[in-house]
Amino acid sequence: MTIRIRLTIYWGAVLAAILLALGIVVLQLFERQQLSALDAALLEETDTIAKEIERTGATGARAILEGLSRETDIGPGRRVRLIDADGRGVAIDYGDIHTVPPPLAGDLPAQPTIIGDESFRFAVAPLILAGRLDYLESGVNLGLVRNSVDSLRNSLALILPLVLILCVAGGYWLAGRALQPMESVTAALAAIQPSNLRSRLTVAPVADEIARLSSVINALLERLERASATERRFASDAAHELRTPLAVLRTGLEVALAKARSPEQNLAALELAHREVLALCTIADELLMLARLNGEVAVNRERLDLSELATEVAGTVEPLAQTREIELHVNTADNVIVDGNAPHLRRLLINLLDNALKFTPARGLIEVAVARNEDLATLRVTNSGPEIPAEELPFVFDRFFRGASAPGEGSGLGLSLCEEIARLHGGEIIVANRAGGGCEFVVTIPAVSEQARGVAAL
Repeated sequence: MTIRIRLTIYWGAVLAAILLALGIVVLQLFERQQLSALDAALLEETDTIAKEIERTGATGARAILEGLSRETDIGPGRRVRLIDADGRGVAIDYGDIHTVPPPLAGDLPAQPTIIGDESFRFAVAPLILAGRLDYLESGVNLGLVRNSVDSLRNSLALILPLVLILCVAGGYWLAGRALQPMESVTAALAAIQPSNLRSRLTVAPVADEIARLSSVINALLERLERASATERRFASDAAHELRTPLAVLRTGLEVALAKARSPEQNLAALELAHREVLALCTIADELLMLARLNGEVAVNRERLDLSELATEVAGTVEPLAQTREIELHVNTADNVIVDGNAPHLRRLLINLLDNALKFTPARGLIEVAVARNEDLATLRVTNSGPEIPAEELPFVFDRFFRGASAPGEGSGLGLSLCEEIARLHGGEIIVANRAGGGCEFVVTIPAVSEQARGVAAL
């Protein structure tokens, strides 16, 4: 069932309920107004006639009541009676005998009042006649009122369904007009193929819901285009990076197999092949880890002390720094607690330190600092090597990117892995050149608040 039909059904159901309630209210108000007008006229007339009979006495009562019974201005089926209050007998009775007054039950009224049922309406007024208390009853048949109510009911029963049909038809047309831009958006999206992600939806100048939806879809298409271009570039770069070591490995093996060689030459060929295989394994491992990180929305986390982790990793890397005559200083604050994945954060630290070791000259300095800034944990890795050229800074975290001054070792994936790990932990990593030379990598990730730590300790 389409949205247009559903909207029409909902509109029809709501409108039918409103019209039904409106018809009932109109009928009740009309009937009440008719009865109120009739009651007011009966009460006024009966009270006037009762006072007139009191003035004229019993001799003129019959003539007055007989003339009253012939009047039809208030309603048809007129009947008038004079009742003796003591004997409860009917002293005078004129008019339509089919208009039957309801019996007087309980205490007799002291003021003019209305009694009646669904068929008749009577006004009862007390009066003093010949020194005794009598009651005048003046009533009519409610047929005229009932006919008016029935006529209105029949009119509403005819008009309201027609109004409902017209409104539902109008609602169906309006729903189609309102959803027409959606049809245009659907057709435009259906025409966009994976090979042509540059297409965009036309955004209407009116800032309505469809325009906002088109803008959001265009933003999504732009992200998809960038992601697709990134994946294509990644595949191309990966193929390019793998081609060189594979070519070297193939050439070395072909040369080794082309003719008989001395054991020393074979050993040299095997060592060369081993180095290339190790490079291939490194690239494959980093590519696999990047693919896994890209597919993860969240990582398994635990409470860990980032200062302890940084100290541990720095201790592991320090012997390598000493062999290269590089000083490694660690400066950490106490209890910098984060919710993190220990293997991933360890890999981030190792990659940053490995990158620093590549670019720091002998007798240089590498500093690792961990601190807490309000709700953020900050990890800084600085080195005293050369600055990164300004034109290369925006591309440092791109996959397979190696600057002009980069050494031959490395796959160009280490810093990309660092960026992905920081992103998965809800943080970021930035790089900047230092004023005194060298560069600085800063990683910020959310820290565990003191309150959360206290609750966990309980």
